Amino acid sequence: MQYDFTAFGKMPRVVDNSLSKKLNSAKTTELRCKYLDTIARIYLRSGNPDSLMHYGKLLKKETFYKDSDLNNVKDISLRATYYEGMAAQKMGLLDEAISSYIKGLEASTSDDGIQKYLKLQLAETYLSKGELEKAENILEELPQIKAQNDFYLKNNIVKSRFLILKGNYDLAKIMIDKALSEKFTEDYTKLKLELQLNLSEIQLRQRNYKVLISSSDLLKNEALNEGFYDLYIEASINAGYSYAMLKNYDVAEMALSSAYVNTIQWNRLELQQRVVNALVKLYNAKKDYQNAYSLMTQYQRIDREIADKQNQRLVKDLELKYETLKKEKEIDKLQEDQLLQEAEIDRQKTIKYAFLIGFLVILVPIILLLVVYYQKLQTQSLLNEQQEAINQQEVKTLLQSQELELARNAISIQSQERDRIARELHDSIGGNLAGIKLKMNSLGDNKPEFGQILSQLDDTYNQVREISHSLIPKAFEASAFTDLVNNYIVNISEDTSVDLRFETYPNAMINALDVKLQVALFNIIKELITNALKHANAEEIIIQLTSPAEEKSIELIYEDDGVGFDLDEVNKGIGLNNIETRVSDFSGTISINTARNRGTVISISIPKT
Repeated sequence: MQYDFTAFGKMPRVVDNSLSKKLNSAKTTELRCKYLDTIARIYLRSGNPDSLMHYGKLLKKETFYKDSDLNNVKDISLRATYYEGMAAQKMGLLDEAISSYIKGLEASTSDDGIQKYLKLQLAETYLSKGELEKAENILEELPQIKAQNDFYLKNNIVKSRFLILKGNYDLAKIMIDKALSEKFTEDYTKLKLELQLNLSEIQLRQRNYKVLISSSDLLKNEALNEGFYDLYIEASINAGYSYAMLKNYDVAEMALSSAYVNTIQWNRLELQQRVVNALVKLYNAKKDYQNAYSLMTQYQRIDREIADKQNQRLVKDLELKYETLKKEKEIDKLQEDQLLQEAEIDRQKTIKYAFLIGFLVILVPIILLLVVYYQKLQTQSLLNEQQEAINQQEVKTLLQSQELELARNAISIQSQERDRIARELHDSIGGNLAGIKLKMNSLGDNKPEFGQILSQLDDTYNQVREISHSLIPKAFEASAFTDLVNNYIVNISEDTSVDLRFETYPNAMINALDVKLQVALFNIIKELITNALKHANAEEIIIQLTSPAEEKSIELIYEDDGVGFDLDEVNKGIGLNNIETRVSDFSGTISINTARNRGTVISISIPKT
């Protein structure tokens, strides 16, 4: 069987040179805007976000310098904002995309044809962030009518995507099939392929991997022929993931690696995250935990890169606003000078109204003083409320800190006391009993009472040994650590449908860890699994524990595909606090990466002693 996955060494040229020459030689602003808009549409169609962002900003810049021949400034500015939002969305800069769409909606009216497209893209961006409720509120405002064919198809794409994320696969498939059956769908090739991509998402979630490979091959070939390189990359990712799940690892690695090269070339950060996630699962399946761990680090780097880029673009927007404000101040200054001249002329003409003006001059400051005083009262009231809220938060934080410190000290003191009692029982009382037994053996057994006393001494000595050993978990002395965890997971798996996996590398290094550290790691793993089964609603849970000889730390990575949570909105419960306490006892660090409907990844690093 032949496998075909294309990696682009450089970005394919999609804009003809003649169009660029016409843009450079354009004499009027209206003509430049026309060519800029045409080029931006081409890059939007091919899925090149960097170039789309560049030409969107150039188009918006043209609206700042209004020539007499540029009449539709508002429409051009709205289209530029739309292009900027689409580019940011495709690059994974979701907060920036949301900001662009909201600015466009604030500047538009219901009479503007672009408003419904802005709403639709805003809803799609909220879906990408996992904020389904916000997306649903917007989608309910958009009617499901065929008044405009391309908008009808795009509306079906976003709404079926919403149903898929809600888990309503049957209704989503009905909606997609209905849209694909429309005769005019063939006239909108890219929208047709996006509908088919949604069908592929359903096949992926229902684990129909063989069907998904077949449909993805057809989709990526058509996307490549039409020049829809963004859709080609997504279809390649689906195919690669399916091959990995069917254990055809070589083909999967070839598909995902070529897709990864393309995502980097096209600066598609959100697709880079999808590829890295698929490669992690591939290497886990191949038991190549070293590469899997390295890719998890790469996943976190991409997260930071997205945040950094959004911050950089925010700074640029602020700089642009500052320059615009400077120009507006210059204009205001000119207008002020003109007003002063007009006021002088008017003053000469209105001397007879001097008394009236004097009265107004007295009245206006009084009114202003009252207004200022009222505003001051409001401001002071608001400051008092904010200070009260800050004080309450500080008290709450202090109480939580004290509770954590008490729990940490209690655990430490309990452990030390158990060890001390075990040593005292074993070394002191146990030693004394053994000495008494030897002494009595040396005295002989002439009397029958000697046998009874020796038997009682044996029983007492054995009881002391059992109590001493019970204070340190006996299971950790009798069995390997990895066997204990695997047995625990097997017992848990019998009562749940969740796919639980525990992977270690290398086993010898893990089993050689200090017993106290093994006990702490075992309790952390139990707490993570317990929390997931209670709250995550996950289908798959993977726990990796690695301690390579060349590394200076022990790494525990937990991952699930559950509902996730918002760290800013959810208070940490006793379970997470216990985990953080155990990790800090060994001078370790913990990192939590999660969002609503995006699963959870928890990374724990403990230095080797």
